[in-house]
Amino acid sequence: MKEPHLDDLSHHRSGRARRAYTGVLWSGVNALLPAVSGLIVFLVVSRVISPEEFGFVAFAVAIIGAIGAFSPAGFGDALVQRTDLGTPHLNATFWLCLVWGVGLYALAVLSAGPLAVMLGDPMLAVLMPVIGLRLILDLAVVVPSALLNRKMQFRQLALRTLISSVVSMVACLVVLWMGYGLWALVMSQLIGALVVCAVSWLSVSWRPTWGIDRQALRDLSRFGGFASGSRLITTINVDQLLIGALLGPTALGLFSFARRIFQMLNDVLTGALAAVSYPLLSSMQGEPEKLRETYLATTFLSSVLSFPIFIGFALVADQVVPVVFGAQWQEATPALQAFCAIGLLSCIGILQASLIRAKGRADWWMWYQIVQQGLTALVVLALYPFGITAVVVGIALKTWLVWPFVAIAVGRMIDLSLLRYTVQFVSPLLGCLVMAAVVLGLGARMEQGTALTLAAQIAAGVVAYGATLLMVAAPRLRALRQTLSKRR
Repeated sequence: MKEPHLDDLSHHRSGRARRAYTGVLWSGVNALLPAVSGLIVFLVVSRVISPEEFGFVAFAVAIIGAIGAFSPAGFGDALVQRTDLGTPHLNATFWLCLVWGVGLYALAVLSAGPLAVMLGDPMLAVLMPVIGLRLILDLAVVVPSALLNRKMQFRQLALRTLISSVVSMVACLVVLWMGYGLWALVMSQLIGALVVCAVSWLSVSWRPTWGIDRQALRDLSRFGGFASGSRLITTINVDQLLIGALLGPTALGLFSFARRIFQMLNDVLTGALAAVSYPLLSSMQGEPEKLRETYLATTFLSSVLSFPIFIGFALVADQVVPVVFGAQWQEATPALQAFCAIGLLSCIGILQASLIRAKGRADWWMWYQIVQQGLTALVVLALYPFGITAVVVGIALKTWLVWPFVAIAVGRMIDLSLLRYTVQFVSPLLGCLVMAAVVLGLGARMEQGTALTLAAQIAAGVVAYGATLLMVAAPRLRALRQTLSKRR
């Protein structure tokens, strides 16, 4: 059988750069569309359902996520990273993932009732068999998604996201309008996964044939195994599982509300760079200077965009939450502000993860994630008696204390000193400091809680940050623009 046409990762630099920077645009669309549709759904749903109902769904999703974490989805990353790839590798990965997904769904259905009784949450018995269908759909899409990412077909990825976002949003709003409450969230997730699966297969020409080549599995097993292990650790939401079990659905609802807003901001701000950075950095494995230059440029760009958003949102969160989402979510504001502190590191941590995987160190990343999840569990167990705010603040402090060790380890991979890496954050942080002074100063002089005050604070903060950044980082911004222009 003729093997599918697959990109050679050592292709000409100009073609690679063109696809990469075009990919940033399409990946930006790919990140923005679900965030916008998710925000629309979130705004409507948050005013209709209670924190307790939100917690019911979040707990079921967390358990299904924990079951789904024990999957070979990391073999998709191995397909992207591998230089010589053939049909046997694709076939072996597809059948492995599909059969595994069916088995995981059976486990979810069988365990739903006993878990509902053991955890004292009868809604689990109803929600898990429905939400669990995602286990099959998510694993069925591993190979086509890997092919699209390997070929840097970001336009097709953005198209599938557009279709999925619109269809799932409409389905959610229809179910909500019919009066089914929390089922709107369930249907949104399930239908979105179904559409992504269908569109992904329509976007690639490759089709599976029966048979698993053992040698092909062995070729992929080391990287795919460690990548799957890393996904296992990151997919299991230890914090949500423990909070749901120890603090109940209401506390979990507040936690999930704050985390969802943080994730939407993070996806919009760094989604484009995160999607492009892994295949792009993978293609530069034999060009250490270019790899280091690209890593620094993308990290600086991410911090310039993300730092003011997270810091600014934390400053005005107490005004935004009750006005936009409703007074019933006011209690979640401190947790949301703590998540904004985590966001300052997540925006650059995504690029660190891409570099680590691009260098083939999926094993290192897996063990790092294990340590992170273990520390998160310890924080939750130690602080849950003090309430949900104390738990999230503790998780944020833990994240900041661990980050320097990761930055040093990543720097050693590409011969980058910690000083050179961190000095690029000085200018955006200085701009944020000036922005914070302006925003808080206006807030002290104007009437609190009004749309006019909020709009004035946001506008003044944007101007203050932009002006400061232009003054203190003009050479770096010019160099970045020249780099991008040269790549084009």
